[in-house]
Amino acid sequence: MNTLIFTASTGGGHKRAAAAIEAKIHALSPETNVSVIDGMKAIGKFYDKTVCKGYHIMATKTPKVYGKLYRLTDKRNPMTMAVMMSNEIMATKLLEVIDAQQPDIIIICHAFITNMVSYLKGKGKIDAKVISLITDYDSHRTYISPNIDAFVLAEPQMKRKLCEEYGVPESKIYPLGIPTFDRFSVSETKEELCARERLNPAVPTVLMMAGSFGVTGVLDFYEQLAKAGTDLQIIVITGRNIRLFGRLDEKIQELGTSKNTKLLYFVDNVEDYMHIADLIVTKPGGLTVTESIACHLPMAIYSAFPGQEEDNVTFLLEQNAAILVDTDNGADEILSLLHSPERLAAMKESCKRLALPNAAEDIFLLAKRLCGKE
Repeated sequence: MNTLIFTASTGGGHKRAAAAIEAKIHALSPETNVSVIDGMKAIGKFYDKTVCKGYHIMATKTPKVYGKLYRLTDKRNPMTMAVMMSNEIMATKLLEVIDAQQPDIIIICHAFITNMVSYLKGKGKIDAKVISLITDYDSHRTYISPNIDAFVLAEPQMKRKLCEEYGVPESKIYPLGIPTFDRFSVSETKEELCARERLNPAVPTVLMMAGSFGVTGVLDFYEQLAKAGTDLQIIVITGRNIRLFGRLDEKIQELGTSKNTKLLYFVDNVEDYMHIADLIVTKPGGLTVTESIACHLPMAIYSAFPGQEEDNVTFLLEQNAAILVDTDNGADEILSLLHSPERLAAMKESCKRLALPNAAEDIFLLAKRLCGKE
């Protein structure tokens, strides 16, 4: 079974979801041919830069405008139709890639690519089965296209919106979850991990995923938390933001908090720190949320872009899996939660209840069923 997975660079989540599915297919069925392709880049550099950089600029520089456009295009109106039509115009540029791969199944991790593949299938240009994977905790109309064989959702409650608002047949809806690597669901014990990372398993530990925050905001929040939480271990991961890493290192030296702070640049074992931590301070991107849930790790949401991140926050708050903190008293709220073991335990149980650790495998099994390969 030839499997083609389309991803995109509008944030890291789409790529991580695609990589998790690829890894699971290789583990379960080494004979299965899998290709993971960035659909935006395949269309062309100009389109890729326009969409991906445009998304980043709008979400970070003009978030209110982005939020309004996001809500507007979730309804039936001329703007939504214009978005769909522009995607259809670009669709033929994907056909060469698809023809070269000759896939039996196409799994898509981005809404715009879903529109394009649906258009090509509707025109009879391709006959592969198609799965659309929605990588957030609420759906959006741009994911919904008529020639898709299956829609995979992050969680079961999303089904109602697809049926009632978008008119998707229930038979096409599969709430299998967002795929993550197995290592987020299975790990060594906390004591073993702490011994290796030179951390104290008996001390409350906060993990800050700081790479996607603004530099000033992170510095201020870290200082607030470090000063208030003298009995706290803080792990800060800056990702590939070298400027932030340097500024945080200076701040740690200035505050004299190096003994209870582990500052890290880019790491490839973030799951270990998630398993160690009692709470994660993060932005609510779909994959970060899913990976935290897989680790049964409650979240303190520090900032959310209007649009899909706000929707993710709404879901997490309703499910008692996260708290929303602000810049003024966020540290106090975090310490209050850490010093309330029953409340924190309840949030961990909520994450455990929401976790769908077999999502990647279940998506592969769905792909096989659609292709008649079972």
